[in-house]
Amino acid sequence: MDLLELVARLEEMVVQARRLPVGGNLVVDRRVMLDLVDQIRLAVPDAVRQAAQVLEQREQLLRDAKEHGQALIDEAERRRRELVGESAVVREAEQRKQAIIMDAEARARQTVADADATAAAHLSEAALAAGSQLEDADRYALSVLDRLRTDIGGVLEALDRSAESLRESR
Repeated sequence: MDLLELVARLEEMVVQARRLPVGGNLVVDRRVMLDLVDQIRLAVPDAVRQAAQVLEQREQLLRDAKEHGQALIDEAERRRRELVGESAVVREAEQRKQAIIMDAEARARQTVADADATAAAHLSEAALAAGSQLEDADRYALSVLDRLRTDIGGVLEALDRSAESLRESR
């Protein structure tokens, strides 16, 4: 359930709660209220879970790049051993091995850079989404508090009028 929907349910509980005759307090079902608070807590960390998934994907990309690089190095070593027969062939094999190693290292660096960029982008998106949700929740909570302040102000005015009326009747 969406965080804002949960906050709306919380507001609805407050609006529908019975008022006590004295003091203006409300009566709400504690179990239902605590359940709703737990649901709100569970709704907030989605961005954090998404960030963890992005980090895991980054780690998998790094592992894949290392495995690919090692496979290229192993292939180069195997080919070097095959070509050890003649000195010219050996020199060519060494050059090829170096080229393969350099290519593997370059590819590994590029894969790591790509993974870092992807992870950073996903983390940035997740942080922006989390920030936006928190800002929305804050705005919504402030509007609920403003409405409650207005309602409480009305109750206080009614109490003042009642007290004044009682004073005047004496």
